Amino acid sequence: MPKPVTHSEIVNGLKNLGLTKGDKVMVHSALSSFGTVKGGADTVIDALLTVVTPTGTVIMPTFGNSDPVFDSRKSQTNLGLIAQTFWRRKNALRSRHPVASVAVVGNDAEYFVQGHENTATAHGQGTPYMKLVEQGGKVLLLGVDLDRMTLLHSVETLAKLPYLRPITKSFVDAKGKSQTKIWQYFPGPHRDFIGLQSWMKNKNLVKEIIIGTCRVKLFDAAALLEALQERLHNEPDLLISDNPNLHDSIWQKSDILRANWKKKTFTLAADSQFAGQYFEEIIENCKRFGIDNIVLSFINKAAWTTIPEKTRNWHLQGLQQANIKITALRLPFIPTEDLAKLASEIGTDTIIIPSTMDISKIKNWKRNIKILIENTQIGSAAFVEQLKALEKRMPLVKAAFNPLAFVEAGENPFLKSYYKSRIKSRIGALYINDGFATGDRIALEEGLSEIKELISIFLCRNFDGFFILQGNNYNYFGDAVKKFTQIIEEVQ
Repeated sequence: MPKPVTHSEIVNGLKNLGLTKGDKVMVHSALSSFGTVKGGADTVIDALLTVVTPTGTVIMPTFGNSDPVFDSRKSQTNLGLIAQTFWRRKNALRSRHPVASVAVVGNDAEYFVQGHENTATAHGQGTPYMKLVEQGGKVLLLGVDLDRMTLLHSVETLAKLPYLRPITKSFVDAKGKSQTKIWQYFPGPHRDFIGLQSWMKNKNLVKEIIIGTCRVKLFDAAALLEALQERLHNEPDLLISDNPNLHDSIWQKSDILRANWKKKTFTLAADSQFAGQYFEEIIENCKRFGIDNIVLSFINKAAWTTIPEKTRNWHLQGLQQANIKITALRLPFIPTEDLAKLASEIGTDTIIIPSTMDISKIKNWKRNIKILIENTQIGSAAFVEQLKALEKRMPLVKAAFNPLAFVEAGENPFLKSYYKSRIKSRIGALYINDGFATGDRIALEEGLSEIKELISIFLCRNFDGFFILQGNNYNYFGDAVKKFTQIIEEVQ
C-alpha cells in the first residue's frame, strides 16, 4: 500500500507546480484521488493555505445541494469532502447564490462572496468566478477533470451561447428571509469540457504534477478565458459533445443553429414534403436543426388540402405546441376550398402555386394574400412574362424560384434563369434543392441546380425572402440541412 500523503508533500508539490504566496486560487478537488492523506481533508486545506499564505485567497465552489431554499449557513455541497470541510471552517465566508455558491478563506474573502446572489448571471460579470479572472487568479484541479471546472461556465455565459437558459431558485438572504430570483444564461448538462484537454496542453495553458496518486493541474484563469473566448467566437458548439445520440447535445446544437438562422436576412423554412414522412417526424426534424418555419405541402404523400379537416387541425396544434410557424401553403393544384379560408386556417398570408395553375379560377381571391408563383414546366423568359402580366392586377405576386424546375426546362438556373432574365427583383423565395433534367433529386451540390452559386448571390443582395429547404427525400433531410449550413459558411 502507498504511504499516506503528508502536508509537506502537498505543500512542496503545489509550490513546484507554480502556486505561490499571495495567489488567489479556485480549487476543485477529490480527496480520494490522493490515495490516502494523513489528516484527511483538513490536511489538503491547510496545505493550500500554507502555500498562498495569509496574503492569498483560497476559493472553492460549494453548490450542488438539493435544498428547496439554499441557506449558505446550513446547506450541504455534493462537490466532495474537501469542499464540504472547507465551507464549515470558522474563518470561511460563503456566497448566498443557490446554484453557484463558493466558500472563501483568505485576504479577499469578503470581496469574492459579496453580492453573488444579486448578479444577473450565476457565472458572469460580478460573480466570484469573474472576480478571480479580474484579480489575476488561478484555477487548481486536484484529481478531477475539466468537467469540474466551473470557470468554463463563465466562458459560456460571457458568450451568451444560445443553449443557455434562465434558472429560478430560492435562497436565504442576509436578513434570514427567503428570496426567489431568476438568473440568465445558466448552463445545462452534458458539456464536452474534457475534450479541451489536449488543446490546452498544446497552448501551454495548463501545468501538471502528481502528488501521491493525484494528478494536479494549474491554470491561469485570465489566459484560459481569453483563449476560449477567441475559439467560441468561431466555434459556438466547441463545448458540446459530438455524440449524435446524446439528447442534450442534439438540442444544444439546435439552439445554436436556430440563433444562427435568426441572424440572417432570409427566413429558412423546411418543405414538409421533405422534412419527414409522418407529421411527428417532420416536427422532430425541424426542431432538431433549429428550423422554426415550415412550408405546408405534402404530409405522408398527401397534399395538405386533401387531408381531412380534423386531421389538419390536429397537425396545426402540434406545430403550435412546437413553436413552428407556417411560412406558406404550397398548393400543387387549384383547391376546391376558399383560398382565404385556407390561409386563415393555417395562419399564413403566403400561398405558393405552380405557374401552370390558372389563377383566375381561384375562389374568393383576397388582395392581402401574398402569392408566390413557382416556375413549373416553363423557361425563365416565359416565366418572367407571366409574372409581369400578373403584377398588373396582383401587386403582391412574386416568384418562388425553383432551380431544379429550371434544370428540367433545359436551363442553367444560375447562369441563365437568374442572370439573363429579369427575374432578380421579382423573387420572393428560393428553393434549396438539386438534381437533374430528368427530375431526379440528389444531394445538394451534386446535381445541376447551381445551388451554391444561387445561395451566394442571394446573400450578396441581402435577400429577405424565404429559403425553402428540400432534399432528395425525407430520409436525408438531416444531410440536406448540414450541407446547406456548410454552403452558408463557405459563401458568407
